[in-house]
Amino acid sequence: MLTKRLMLLIGTCLLLNGCETTKYVGNTGYAEAGQHESATKMGVRFLLGRGVPQNDAKAFGYFLTAANEGDPFAENEVAYLYAAGKGTSQDYAKAFEYYQKAANHGLASAQYSLGLMYANGLGTTPDKMMAQQWFKKSAAHGFEPAKQALSQ
Repeated sequence: MLTKRLMLLIGTCLLLNGCETTKYVGNTGYAEAGQHESATKMGVRFLLGRGVPQNDAKAFGYFLTAANEGDPFAENEVAYLYAAGKGTSQDYAKAFEYYQKAANHGLASAQYSLGLMYANGLGTTPDKMMAQQWFKKSAAHGFEPAKQALSQ
């Protein structure tokens, strides 16, 4: 389905911005010049295999920790992983819940993804009006996919 592919693409594209790498030190952990990394950054590392072995389940765990602390980016990534079934079982209802949290924090990509969930009835009852409302909020932040969704 095209919308599922779009959701996966949006989630992956967001991860590619601003990723850093550190040296993975075997079973002992990570060399980070004495600095602690956030759970969100660690989630990105494990999801993309940046400086660590790629591991969707570990990525999910780190993102979930950060999401439960209210990090909108992590909420968005937890939603994406639930929607894609990466690192956890696929669960559209939970994906919807976490997209809602991130969208309420004003994250444009999450607002767009929430619009897709409403438009396609994934994790919720289909609701074209709610989909349009979320697409409008996302487009107001300049998010191009939302602008395109509104023009169709």
